[in-house]
Amino acid sequence: MTTAGSAKTYIVMDLEMNNSGTRFLSEKNGIMLGAEIIEFGAVKLDGDLNQIDEYCRFVKPTAYPKVNNEVRELTGITTKQIWEGELFPDVVREFLGWCGEDAVFITWSVNDINVLEDNMLYHGMDIEQLPLCYDIQLMFDDQVTNEGRDFALSYAMWKYGITPARSHDALNDAINTAEVFRRLNLSEGLDEYEI
Repeated sequence: MTTAGSAKTYIVMDLEMNNSGTRFLSEKNGIMLGAEIIEFGAVKLDGDLNQIDEYCRFVKPTAYPKVNNEVRELTGITTKQIWEGELFPDVVREFLGWCGEDAVFITWSVNDINVLEDNMLYHGMDIEQLPLCYDIQLMFDDQVTNEGRDFALSYAMWKYGITPARSHDALNDAINTAEVFRRLNLSEGLDEYEI
């Protein structure tokens, strides 16, 4: 594994989401919200990929007030927990401030960044302020499996022999993603994996 060796700060991000559990989609600001973010989890890595901080917050819902059964069973997140969270715009502002100015996002697949953008637009927020985002699921496929398909994070961890923290918890999934990120060859460059 080759380290990044740059001055960038890497924000390895994972989001947990809820939906209506029905065909109903909440609409606001021209966005039909398929998934509402209910938890942010992230770890901050320095240019040498050392963890220097972590972030975890629940988000109080405005579109889908109750955690649907499928999401609750998958994540363990309860309706009570999210109602004790902060409103989405407040969490995003805090999170982006925590990320810092030289940050880039690292995610496992394009799903999290797409949902983050949709949630921000739904709340009337400017998505131009978001850092660049890199999809390391693509990088893993190019460097390890070379099958041209999307693999689950759990598969990548198994392939590398990483013992995972509990999955479907935003912070733990960010930690797990960071473990895979550290094992990839970054000297090949991240640019081709930008979302």
